[in-house]
Amino acid sequence: MRTEKQTGRVMGGLLLAAMLLGLWNNFGLTTAIFAEPGWLQNGAQVPALFGASAVLGIVTSLMIMAAAILAWPILRQTSPSLALAYVLLSAIVVATSAVEQANFLAMRALSLQYAKNPGLDPALFEVMRGMVGAARHGIHYIDKLIGGTSVFVLFLALFRSNLVPRIISAIGLVAAPIQMVGICSALFMLPMNLAVLAPIALMLLVLSLTLLLRGFTPKALARPA
Repeated sequence: MRTEKQTGRVMGGLLLAAMLLGLWNNFGLTTAIFAEPGWLQNGAQVPALFGASAVLGIVTSLMIMAAAILAWPILRQTSPSLALAYVLLSAIVVATSAVEQANFLAMRALSLQYAKNPGLDPALFEVMRGMVGAARHGIHYIDKLIGGTSVFVLFLALFRSNLVPRIISAIGLVAAPIQMVGICSALFMLPMNLAVLAPIALMLLVLSLTLLLRGFTPKALARPA
C-alpha cells in the first residue's frame, strides 16, 4: 500500500515537472528565438538557447517515459494492455522528440550561415527557411499527437482501475481527443486555435497534483476492473 502511494506521488511529481518545463520551453525559453523578425535572423544572436531548448525537450520526454515505467507495474494489474501501450507510446515520444530537436538544431545551423554570408541572395535563405522550419514543425505536431494519444491511454487505464478519482480520468478522456483533433488540423494545414490545448493541460495539472498529494488508491487494486 505504501509503495503504491509513493509510486503515485513520484509519478505525479514527474508529470508536473515535465509539464511545467515543457510550457516554459515552448512559451518562454524560445521567445527570443521566434520573436520578430524571426528565427532565421535571431538564431545567430542566441545560439545557446537552441541547445538549451533541445536538451530540455529531450529531458522532459524522458521524464514522461520514466513516469510511464513507474506506473506500468501498477496499471498492468487492472489493464495490462493499456499499461504496456502507455509505456510504448511514451518511448515513441522520446524518439520523435529527438528527431524534433535535431531539426530544431538544423534551424540554428541555417541561421548561423545566414549571419556569416550576408552577401548571398536573401531569397535563397527564405526558401531554405521554409523547408527547414516545415521539417521541424511537422515532427513537432506528430510528437504532440502521439503524446496526446499516450495521455488518452493513461486516462483510460486510470478510469478502468479507479486508482484516482474517476471524475478526473473521465474528463481527461474528453480533453485528450480535443487536443488530438486540434493537432490533426495543424497537420492538414488548417488553422489551430491554441485554446484546444487548454483542456488537456488543465487535466494533466489536476492529475499531477492529485497524484503528488494522494498517490494511487491502493484499495482500487483489490477490486475487479
